Amino acid sequence: MRTRNPYQAGTRRTLRAALACATVVALVAACSTKSNGGGSDKSNGGIKTGPGVTDSTITLGVLTDLSGVFAVLGKTVTQGAQLYFDKLNKDGGICGRQIKLLVKDDGYDVQKAVGLYPDMESSVLGMEQLLGSPINAALKQNIETDKMFTIPVSWASTILDNPNNMIVGTTYDLELINGISWMVDKGMIKRGDAVGHIYLEGEYGEDGYLGSKFAAKELGLKLVGQKITATATDVSTQIAALKNQGVKAILLTTTPTQTASAAAVDAATGLNVPLLGNNPVFVPQLLGTAAGPALEKLLYVAASFEPYSGDSAGATAARSAFESKYPTAVPNGGSTWGWGGAEAYATVLKKACDNKDLTRDGLQKAFRQTTSVDTDGILPSLDYSNPGDPPTREALVSKADKSAKGGLDVVQPLKASDLAKKYVAPEHGKGG
Repeated sequence: MRTRNPYQAGTRRTLRAALACATVVALVAACSTKSNGGGSDKSNGGIKTGPGVTDSTITLGVLTDLSGVFAVLGKTVTQGAQLYFDKLNKDGGICGRQIKLLVKDDGYDVQKAVGLYPDMESSVLGMEQLLGSPINAALKQNIETDKMFTIPVSWASTILDNPNNMIVGTTYDLELINGISWMVDKGMIKRGDAVGHIYLEGEYGEDGYLGSKFAAKELGLKLVGQKITATATDVSTQIAALKNQGVKAILLTTTPTQTASAAAVDAATGLNVPLLGNNPVFVPQLLGTAAGPALEKLLYVAASFEPYSGDSAGATAARSAFESKYPTAVPNGGSTWGWGGAEAYATVLKKACDNKDLTRDGLQKAFRQTTSVDTDGILPSLDYSNPGDPPTREALVSKADKSAKGGLDVVQPLKASDLAKKYVAPEHGKGG
């Protein structure tokens, strides 16, 4: 069965990170700015300022996907961040300055992102959003050279070694370790069972697979991996192969379109095993497609932030702002995380303001002084005191539910499983 993308008519972007990353990094490094971060610092009212900072504004960059395979996520994350900064600006901003976002769409295309970044670099103090594991990998050297303090909309453990990155949440590997532990606790799978994992080539998919391999080894599961590309829309071949292996559950580190295909084929073939995915696998628009009933029956999502239906003070505030601004839009958890991510970035900006240093060096110093971030319950408390380690190991599990706002309902609150507590990824501790 072929499930068409329900929210992007005809968009088929080619993910070239795996084949072109080395070339891309070399190309973009050639365009890199000076190591001072692309601008001369200056004193402004007793406060040192750098690129993107004027007497009245602080401009932050957003390089995201508004037209590719993760467009729904990119759009709502950006909306959530803008809504938080709108509130912050109304309350006076930071250091007497209004926060502005400079937004560019790369369509989840590595080479397009590489072309857009140099033009943005001199105009922004930092990157409030850089969406996509392959995009972050391609721009890693530039982010380091430009001292560009960045929130990656990627939760790959492989980017923990970049001291400029502020990962807001836990990593893909830990999401699945927590989710698989929950499935075992619930009796959905048990020692000796075969478990499938359909995952994208590249940092996103392979980081999820890193977590599933660890959990399978520790829990005595037989893991059967199926690697796919980001442009694939039909995973019936992979589901058929997993059915032949007698899998009792299927893990997903995929695009939303591929998630819909997996659920539809899982149900249509009579396999009917539970599906557990990383946080980017789902958007609520899928529930309005032919795959909707199968998704409601079979799909669970592991994430370290509350879904749109969350009841924390932070999620409630984000939801209220979103519904006021976009009363007819289809909401999803991206807007909630976007709000929380913006709050995390603002925490560092406020510390830099206290230090009277709104330069890139000043932002880096402020980040290293920010050992914890509170997002009013959208995420667990984020601890940045150990560079290179994930700021949290907790994740929650939600179930697809058409009756829930945003399409997901929490079935397991935030928790760090015993396996998550003991897990050490190859990149842990390398960000100092």
